[in-house]
Amino acid sequence: MTLRLLFNVCLLLIVVNQAHAGKLYKIVDAEGNVTFSQFPPAPQPEADQQGVTVNEMSVSGESASQVRLVGNNQYCGEIRLPSLNPKEPEGYLELDELRQAWQNEMEGDTDLNNVRFRMYMGRYNLSRDPSEAGQRKRDLQCAIEWVDKQQGDVAKVRNSLNQEAAKLNQQIVRLKAKRDKQCGSEPYRDPHQPASTALWERWSDCYYQYQDELYELEYKVSEIPGQ
Repeated sequence: MTLRLLFNVCLLLIVVNQAHAGKLYKIVDAEGNVTFSQFPPAPQPEADQQGVTVNEMSVSGESASQVRLVGNNQYCGEIRLPSLNPKEPEGYLELDELRQAWQNEMEGDTDLNNVRFRMYMGRYNLSRDPSEAGQRKRDLQCAIEWVDKQQGDVAKVRNSLNQEAAKLNQQIVRLKAKRDKQCGSEPYRDPHQPASTALWERWSDCYYQYQDELYELEYKVSEIPGQ
């Protein structure tokens, strides 16, 4: 076999494989049982074909779905994408968790993994429509790609929140330093010595006059997402 002939044979095999790659047959028997096959059913006697329906389907395309706008919401197929608002940074910080959930679905659902390959090998779960599984896979790919495109904005939001937290923490440090300088260390308190009790009470009044402001600053830090 010459090199050119070998090349033509390989090319023909590729074309044949691609021609079959996108075809699928949904077969419903007289009792309503559904099966899917890459090949049409073999010819049967007319009596055996009564009540049997065969529909040709298409399972093609490995590229992701496209983001589409419906009203004010964006979708990847049937997946509704979250609405992001810079004034609500929590939405940006939740994207990584959402992406991981979509990634886990793709990796964990065998019906979504290499749908066409599983069809070739006869390992498809016949209880599920392969075309639906293939579409779900493309929707998930679209959603994951959409999240990846938001990473620049996520980084900006995270940096802004970190700066806000840092400013508040600096205020807390300065306020504690002012308190410690003015009030000093907590003195020893002996209930049997009125002088020591009076000294401790003066220190306590000085110390706790800063607590409300400190609590407020610490609460603000705790409310910042990601801190």
